[in-house]
Amino acid sequence: MKRMALFLISISLMGAADLYAQSSTDLGDLMRRGDVYLDPETREPYTGAVFARFEEGMISESGVLENGKKEGRYEYFYLSGRIRMLETYNSGILEGLTETYFKNEQLADKGTYREGEWDGPYEAYWVRGWLAERGNWKLGERCGDWISFGQTIMYPACPNE
Repeated sequence: MKRMALFLISISLMGAADLYAQSSTDLGDLMRRGDVYLDPETREPYTGAVFARFEEGMISESGVLENGKKEGRYEYFYLSGRIRMLETYNSGILEGLTETYFKNEQLADKGTYREGEWDGPYEAYWVRGWLAERGNWKLGERCGDWISFGQTIMYPACPNE
């Protein structure tokens, strides 16, 4: 009975993956003009769920386009299917949390973007999980005290908002 239930759950999950691919559009099927994706039939900016695949057929990235630009959470994958990077977009511009992972699923770095620039706390790690860097960004500029590969580096103080 348990095996039958597990079998049915497995089948339904495989179907859900196919349904996702069917309800999303392959980025390769869209036209691209700069950073805007267009519907090839209407030549209008595309809105909807999208994905891309590696040559081997596995999903390499997935997310949502709104008016042809990346919007909200966007995910990138390794060929193994493991998550490689998570990004957050607002009208095609990086805005919010970004995380990158090593192939062993350990966190490689994390931080936030504002208006397309690093902004706020940032941490980077070695492949085995040890801290490599920690500090703060302010619109793309390092500020305050940083721990960088075992040394403390002092940058100009971070401006208050």
